[in-house]
Amino acid sequence: MKKVTEYVEIIFNDLKDIDVEQLEKIYHSVKKSGIIIPSGEGRAKGALSIGVSEMAKSRNGKIVIDRSDIGFPGRTISEAAPILKKRYGHISLLINSSSGQSLVPLLDAQNFADYITSTENKTEYSIDIITSKADSPLARLSSKYGNMLVIKTKGLKKTNFNSAFKTTGIIEDTFSLSSGVLINAFAIAINREKSASEIPKIIQELKKDVKTIVTNEIKSNFFQQIINILIQKRSCFFAGLGSSQEVARISAVRLGHIKLALGDNVYVAGETTTPSPRSGDLLIAISGSGETEIISGWCRNFKKMGGIVASITGKKNNTVKSLSNYSIVIDSQMSNMEPNDFYIKAAFVLSPLPIFFVDKLEEMGITLPEYITKWRKSIIK
Repeated sequence: MKKVTEYVEIIFNDLKDIDVEQLEKIYHSVKKSGIIIPSGEGRAKGALSIGVSEMAKSRNGKIVIDRSDIGFPGRTISEAAPILKKRYGHISLLINSSSGQSLVPLLDAQNFADYITSTENKTEYSIDIITSKADSPLARLSSKYGNMLVIKTKGLKKTNFNSAFKTTGIIEDTFSLSSGVLINAFAIAINREKSASEIPKIIQELKKDVKTIVTNEIKSNFFQQIINILIQKRSCFFAGLGSSQEVARISAVRLGHIKLALGDNVYVAGETTTPSPRSGDLLIAISGSGETEIISGWCRNFKKMGGIVASITGKKNNTVKSLSNYSIVIDSQMSNMEPNDFYIKAAFVLSPLPIFFVDKLEEMGITLPEYITKWRKSIIK
């Protein structure tokens, strides 16, 4: 348990030393924007999507449109920019990328930069990036055409092993959560009509809640039972809709690497490549209300097929919880027209699961590939 609380502490400590001037500038840009275009890849994109969704849903909400949305008025950002500017005013291309060189955001930023250069009214457009690399290609573009905020992941030791984790490993794991907290704090501050100086206070409020929740839940029967199920030969499915689906995707990635090393698979329900579950498989459902019809339908069908259902919800009494073999209820702010912190809290609650899984396998004498054991050691030291 100490390892996990230290892990949470590392994530929030990375937010303590954010440059005040950088914070002020990027927050001002996001706050004044008439429309936000989010861009990212993998877990960083998931964390960004969770935060900007809360900006869109709150009382002082923002228009948020993803480039992949059906209603995006163009094949590229440069094609859509004049149309979106006319409709909504100032445009912020808000990028979340730990490495600062993720391919899709880089292409988006380069395309948008070309458009900004060609237009007369340059102040109406900005490329705003949250990153851990101040000298990266995306950081350089944002310095010229917008604003940059650097989250220094100094709490982690560098790894020098060659694997898929070298570019998407532990730094990306902690960055996705720390940046998710920051963007969620932006949403709360905008909704409360607060200045950037209030953001550190909001982050500390969330830290207190997260540490309490994680500390309590990792001692619960939920985690022990889930680990006991995961060590068996069966597949695991994560399910959610909207922001809950982003939490599902973030959570499934690391667990998927470990299960794959054991010859099993982890899937996200609703994806085009997701197979039908088999008897004995595990479903982890995430739902703030616990009443989302599609999620509860998945839970019912899963149980009918002989599967095991675990859930994380935001209310004490709800349908998804009633359909679950094991459940966690997260106390969160879930008022109408207010940013909902359930999703970022759920991501934190699920984040220790791979750590416990690796610990259990090592106790059983099961040897894992070196890249997984090195990842596990780097995250808890």
